[in-house]
Formats: sequence, structure tokens, C-alpha cells
Amino acid sequence: MLELARTEKGSNAMGRKQATFREGIGQEQRHYAQALRDVRNLRGETQQELGRLLGWSVSMVSRFEAASERPDRATHRRYCALAPTEELRRQLASAYEALPPLNEAQRRPALVRRSPEEWHGRALDGPGVYQLLSEKYPRYPVARLFGDAAKPLPVWAELARAEQWQDVESPLGHLDLSEPVPDVRTWRYWEPCDPRGEEEFKRHLDEWDRQLREVHAGRREHLKTWNQLTYDLGAMTRDEHGRLRLDCKLGTYYHSLSTSECLDAELSEAYAAWPDSPPDVTWPRLERRAWLHERVPDPVADGRHRSAAIGVSTLTIVRIRNRSFDGYKMFLSPRSVTVATQRRRYHVVPSGMFQPFIPGESADLLQEQFSVTATAVREFVEELYGVHELETGDGRVDPNAIYRRPEAKLLDGMLKAGDAALLYSGVAVNLLALRHEICTVLVIEDPRWYERECGELRICDEFLQQCEQAELLPDQRWVQLINLTRPGLEVEPMWWDRLRASTIVAPGAAAVELGLQVARAVVS
Repeated sequence: MLELARTEKGSNAMGRKQATFREGIGQEQRHYAQALRDVRNLRGETQQELGRLLGWSVSMVSRFEAASERPDRATHRRYCALAPTEELRRQLASAYEALPPLNEAQRRPALVRRSPEEWHGRALDGPGVYQLLSEKYPRYPVARLFGDAAKPLPVWAELARAEQWQDVESPLGHLDLSEPVPDVRTWRYWEPCDPRGEEEFKRHLDEWDRQLREVHAGRREHLKTWNQLTYDLGAMTRDEHGRLRLDCKLGTYYHSLSTSECLDAELSEAYAAWPDSPPDVTWPRLERRAWLHERVPDPVADGRHRSAAIGVSTLTIVRIRNRSFDGYKMFLSPRSVTVATQRRRYHVVPSGMFQPFIPGESADLLQEQFSVTATAVREFVEELYGVHELETGDGRVDPNAIYRRPEAKLLDGMLKAGDAALLYSGVAVNLLALRHEICTVLVIEDPRWYERECGELRICDEFLQQCEQAELLPDQRWVQLINLTRPGLEVEPMWWDRLRASTIVAPGAAAVELGLQVARAVVS
């Protein structure tokens, strides 16, 4: 049992309990636990107050400080972010790395209870992150959800011009295939990236291999994540008419996680701990973003020195006519709890990575698959109907299987008949991860589609908390229908409060904003 002293020495005691070390606790564990205590003491907080930030109970914080329980890596990073001084932050990191590995007989580190999305939500709801984005990216002002100045979003977006709407491929520029095709199992890349990403890349590979072993052993039906080639940003430029153009190169999903998405985590960790922190205080902590800025003057428009995988986000708006409703509804969906980033936050559906479906080094094959339309249709079938693209356990796919399905044929028929329209709505940039999104809107005018297909879709007619819905369908996305008032296709008021930067992913919010503007112009 832990022995707890009732008071601490010194003027900063504040009546907080201090856990003592048991006999047998090693010097490395004591050193790390003492650093955890120093974080709380310098912040002047009780164990309950600190635990509320970390996502742990008083008893668990006490066990951390007594070295009887070791925090997991996510909790450790939160401690580092909460450290009031740089010296203590470095001391804490050094002490954690010096801890001896746990053997099978020892207790494994406790897993954090507050999800990364809940923790990072503190950053997105505070003013500090937007002040930094404004200072570092003055040419790319953040968007405002529903035009509300009180709802800033960590994303920059530009509406496509009307003459581009019908051409979904219009934002695509040149695909550079002159460099070697990246190896999905090797960190080495033809372009130098931040070397700190290599460890994270290897962790993703280890997880991929673990899943493969489970698939082959019959303990898992399919892979949750695996590495594939991606179409990445090479450069964002403008043509002679001022229209945005995305020149692309090849990358991989794991490289993107380790060189671009990591920028989001780094920034969010810093501001989750200190939401009001000014830019000059926070910037020294953003070592990976600073590394990129030193090499690329404008990382929003320049994709060098990282793999910035492009995404395709489609806002789906459907015409519904029945006894209880006559009008339009749009689809939103919380991201699955199994994805690598932004779990449970709302996103437009369908959405996915812009990537070749058939891996290989053939330039003709890679160029042939360089299509926004094909990506949107593929994701439409996969996500709305829950169709898995995997056919084997090693990541190989049948590139034509989805297009032979009746769902894809039905959509293709409606597009050709004019009963539905897939339109390009604009480009968005997630300023947290510095990743670009091609935004489209799918307007289905034929009410017979929803009448026939609603039984096959993962529809939720009533609002439920994201955590409740994710527990009901932990490995699938479900669809939330949101009424759009006529004639202006305005989002129903109840969603104005539910949607904000911490509950909807940045590219999803941009897709909603851009898609509704285009839809209002084309819907009769």
C-alpha cells in the first residue's frame, strides 16, 4: 500500500498529498516520478486538478508520483507539455527514456483514459493556436465555420471558380514520376525528411506486421491500417487565370503520418497544455515545425522535405421526399475509432486518401489512377455501404472489384443521366498538419435513390453522442443526416452548437463550407 504524507514541506504545499516511494523502487523510476511531482508542484495544482487535465483519477496520479505505476507514452507527452519550464521538460523526457524496459511479469503502463481528441480539443477551443497560425501563415487566413467569427477553424480554404465546378479533375496539375517510387517498408526517401520521423515510421511498420500475423493466424479478419503509396503535394501554384493548381509527387501513408500529421500532434500537444500561450512562447517547443520552416519558406504551398498526402473530401447532399420530410439533407460521419488520427471527430462522407489503388512502379499505371473522380466513387461505395477493399491479408487489392458492385453502377448511372452531380468545390489546407484536401460535393437530386438505398446505408436519424455511436459500431462509420433548410440550404440551427473546431476535422469543415456554396448555386 502507498504511504501518503498529509502535507508537503515549503510554502507551495497548498495542502496537497505527496506519495512516498516504496522500498525496492529503482533509482531511474524514482528520478522519473520525482520529475512528475515537480511538474505538479511548479504548476501549483492538486493531484485532482492535474488529473483532470491528464484524464486520470487522483489515485492514478498518486501512483504515477510514487513510481508504482508507469504512464503510457501519451500521458508522458502530456506531462511534458504541461511542464512550466523548458529545463523541466527536458529533464522529464530524459528520465522517461532512461526507464528500464518492463518484463512480462511487471505491470504494463496504464493507458490514458482521456482520448487524444479530447486532449487536443482544449487547444482548438482556445485562442493561442489561431494566433500562431495567423502569425506564421499570414497569406492563409483561417476559415470560420458558418461564417461565425467566434468559430475559427485551423484550415484555409478557397472556393473553386464556377467554370471549374463541372471538372472534378481541374485542381490537378503535373504528377512528377521522375524520382524513385517510395518503398512502403523503408524509411529512406529520395527527399531528405526530418530524421525524427523514422522512429514513428518504424512503429507503424511494427503494428502493420503484428496485424498481418493476426490475420494469418485467423485472429483478425482484415487489416486496420497498412502502408500504401499516396499522391502528395509537390507545389501549390496558380495558373494564368489565378486558379489553384496542385502539382503532385509520390509518397506513402506512413511517411505522411511521420512527417506531416506529426506537426498536428506537436502543435496540439503544446496548446492543449497552454491554450492561451502566445506564439513566441510556444514556437520554441515546435521543433519539428521549425525544422520544416527552416528549409521551406512557405510550407503551405511547398511540399518539399516531407510526405504531405493529399485527401479527397466529398460533401454528400441528397434529395429526400416522403411523408415526414420534403427537402435536402447532408451527410456527416464521425471518424472510426480504428483510424490513425482524428478519431470520433465529424467528417464529411465519403472522404479518404488520394492514392493509387494498384501499387506498382509503372508510370502509366500510376498516372492512370491519378483521378479525383475515381477516388470519390471508390470511397462512396466503401464508406456508405461498408464495403471493405481488402481481399487478402497482405494488403493486395482487386482494383476493379468495387466498380463491379451494384452500388457503384447505380451511382455511375445517375451521374450520366443527370440525376446526380459530382462537382469540384475548392481546395483546403489543414494548417495543423500542412496537408491539402481536394473538396467536392455530390448532389443527388433523385429522391428515389435514398428511398431505395436507405436500408443499406449506415444511417442514424437521431443525434447520439459520438462516443455512444462509436461504441455501437467501433469499426464502421455511421451516417448522421442533417436537415438543410430551403431555399438557402442552411444547416439546421441545432448543429451550430454541436459543430466546432474540436468536434469536426478541419478538412471536413472546409468541405461543408465550400460544398454548400456550390450546392446553393446549382440546386433548383
